[in-house]
Amino acid sequence: MWGYGEALLAKGGEYAGCGTNRRSGTSEESDWRIGFVAGQRKLLWKNPGEWFMMDRQQKNSVREEWQGEMSSRPIRIIIVGMGVRSMIYAREALEHPNRFQIVGVVDVNPERVQTARKTFGIPQEHCFSSVEELAAVPKFADGVINGTMDQQHVPTSLPLLRRGYDILLEKPFAVNMYEAERLLNCEHVTNRHIMVCHVLRYAPFYRKIKEILTAGEIGRVVDIRMAEQVSYFHESVSYVRGKYASPEICGSGMLLSKSCHDIDIMTWLMRGNDPVSVSSVGNVFQFKPEMAPEGAGNYCLVDCPVERTCPYSARCLYIEHPQRWTGNIWHDIGYEEISEEEKVAVLSDPENPFSRCAYRCNLQIVDHQSMLVCFADGATGTFSMNGGSSASGRHIHITGTRGEIYGIFEEEQFKVHRIAPDAPGGRITEVVDVSRDQNGNAHGGGDQAIIHDFVTLLRGEEPSPCCTTLDDSMTGHRLVFRAEESRKRNGAMVTV
Repeated sequence: MWGYGEALLAKGGEYAGCGTNRRSGTSEESDWRIGFVAGQRKLLWKNPGEWFMMDRQQKNSVREEWQGEMSSRPIRIIIVGMGVRSMIYAREALEHPNRFQIVGVVDVNPERVQTARKTFGIPQEHCFSSVEELAAVPKFADGVINGTMDQQHVPTSLPLLRRGYDILLEKPFAVNMYEAERLLNCEHVTNRHIMVCHVLRYAPFYRKIKEILTAGEIGRVVDIRMAEQVSYFHESVSYVRGKYASPEICGSGMLLSKSCHDIDIMTWLMRGNDPVSVSSVGNVFQFKPEMAPEGAGNYCLVDCPVERTCPYSARCLYIEHPQRWTGNIWHDIGYEEISEEEKVAVLSDPENPFSRCAYRCNLQIVDHQSMLVCFADGATGTFSMNGGSSASGRHIHITGTRGEIYGIFEEEQFKVHRIAPDAPGGRITEVVDVSRDQNGNAHGGGDQAIIHDFVTLLRGEEPSPCCTTLDDSMTGHRLVFRAEESRKRNGAMVTV
């Protein structure tokens, strides 16, 4: 029988799915294990009677030894799907080698596998072409970064959970409710942890808004309005010409693949007040043949006489301005470092999806979508996603019973208006500046913060309040799934 803290485990003291830890440098089993009680990681002691007989100093010593075991070595992590997102997280290991290391890689592309091997010093025996290969060998790491495509998230995560790995899983964690429930059930059965990559939670902009709401500074929330503007060059790279343009490739629509970050923020800020119904509308407005410039051809660099004046010129966006998401392009099609002449040749190939006219791509997902949400207490929320904007931007406006919050994420500040009848104009305004904390990083520094929070979790320590569990993320995903159902029913209000 195993116990933890000053109490015994439920269900007759049994533990479920606990991995056995071994003392560093020895082959002998230690007297403690890491187990899970009510979904929380706990220190389990082999002989509860012995634990209860210990004085406070002895118990503290055991705790310190356990924590020391976990902190005495770097956490070992495997990359599954060596895409752009995975590499953003994994490169933090190069800056913090004493905290965590990349010790394995899985990718169907052998060139990417070799790139990872060279970058992180991964031994050949820890390089795999499939998750099945990885799951077939004994566990050799603490956790996994799963950066596969959307529809691969669940099929690749299930065998890894069963093998005993905790997972940092890219969003969206599933592409439909059936898959979401399969993954959630497996996580519960195996008693592993999945942290979902909702990186915006870690941005100081949203963390500070969360603090203000939790403190009740603007009263109860009456309405929350959010919008995401997707820049025209990001739209072109990912959602018109790229792999996220087709549900057959990525498995999800744009609201799920692009804006589940924002929907997660909405449900996180409204935590404890679940959405109960949603209505949604959206369609393809811009990216269709009738919206193409007069005289436009089918391929930018092949037969288009107006290419140089088109905002979606492949030459302009993908060659002449490399800062406009072009890294995704050349990475996705397997060309990391090639000359400008070679890039022109690649983009002149009609078989290359990035060579196509943006208006003639037969877009399978919407380029704009809006939704109206009703919450359990009667509060309302709206969200709009607009693709093809002049610049990226995330807007938020929260109305409370005692004030308002308004801001734009990219401006790295927001205003808090508090009702004050005796003040000039009847309100007091505070400008909250988070620019120093966000430091201009993508997602407000969330990309870096989340991988370190994952490492904290793997160490058996308490993660930050921003940590997104699978159960927690399910609320936002369910809302998106139901919003898409409403859109297909011409905006009919559906229950969540």
